[in-house]
Amino acid sequence: MSKNLLKASYGEIGKILTKKKIYRYAFNIGPTSSMSFLKRLGSGTGLIVFFGIISYGIGIGMPEDIVSSGLTASDVNYISLDTAKAIGFIVMYTKPIELFVWGIYMLMSFLLIFPKKNFARQLFFGTSTVVLFGTSICILAIPFCFGLTLGGFGPVGFILQFLLACYFIFSAFRGSVVSLKRDLYGVSGESSAKGLSLKVLRRVLLSMVVVIMLNQYLFKIGHPLDASVYSLIYGWGVLVWSIAVVSVIKTVFRQTVSTYYFAKYDEQFRESLHFSDEEWYGKRKARRLKKKREQQGR
Repeated sequence: MSKNLLKASYGEIGKILTKKKIYRYAFNIGPTSSMSFLKRLGSGTGLIVFFGIISYGIGIGMPEDIVSSGLTASDVNYISLDTAKAIGFIVMYTKPIELFVWGIYMLMSFLLIFPKKNFARQLFFGTSTVVLFGTSICILAIPFCFGLTLGGFGPVGFILQFLLACYFIFSAFRGSVVSLKRDLYGVSGESSAKGLSLKVLRRVLLSMVVVIMLNQYLFKIGHPLDASVYSLIYGWGVLVWSIAVVSVIKTVFRQTVSTYYFAKYDEQFRESLHFSDEEWYGKRKARRLKKKREQQGR
C-alpha cells in the first residue's frame, strides 16, 4: 500500500471525501468555486483590485518608503525610529520572494475568471488561489512582524521567537500530514506526530518570555533597539506571525489535498456521488447539454 500523501487510489480517497464535504469545501472559499462566470468575475476582480493592490502596498510599498523617505524620530509614533528602520531593512531581503509569490497570486486570481472543465477542476483551482492568497499575506507580513520583533526585543528576542515559530509551523504541517495519512491509509501516526506536550510547551514559552524580559531590561545583549513600554506589545511580532501561519496550514491543508484528488478522479467522483449536469458544468452548459440530448432523441 502506497503511503505517499499524493498517490492515494480513488478507493482510498473515496472513503473520506463525501459530497457533503465537497460542498463544505466549496462554501469555505465562496464564489471562487462557482461555475458562474459573473461570480468568478466578481471574486477574481476583488482578489486582484482590492486584496492584491492593498497587500502589495502594505507588505512591500510601505516598508520601502520607510527606507527611502529618510524618516526622523518625529515622524514615528509608538515605535522607535530604529524599529522602523529594522522593518525597512528586512524588506530589502524578503522583497524578491514577496514579489514572486505576489505575482503568482495575481496571475492565479486573473486565471480564476476563466471557465474550467468541470466543478472539480474549478474547486481545486479556487482552493489553490485562496491558499496562495493566504500564503502571500503571510509572506508580505514578514517585514512588519519580523522588524517589530527585531526592533522591540533585539537579536536575542528575535532568535528565540524565530526558533519557536519554526517549531510551531513544522509541527502543524507534520500533524496535518499524519492526520490525513491516517484517514487515507489507516496508518497510525501517534509516534511520528508526537511533539512537545502542552506542559512542556508552556514551560518553553514561559522560559522564553523570562529570558527576553531579562535581556530587555537587565543584560541588554545585542542592544535591543527599543526599551519603551510599547515594545512589550509589538515585540511579539514573530510569534503572532507564526500563529497566523499555523492557522492557515490547519485551515487549508486538508481541503487542498482533498480537492486535488477530487480533480484527479473527477469522473469517478461524478458518477459515484451523482452530480447533476448543472452541478458539474454550471447552468449554461447544462442547458446546452439538455438541448443537445433532446435533439438527438428526436
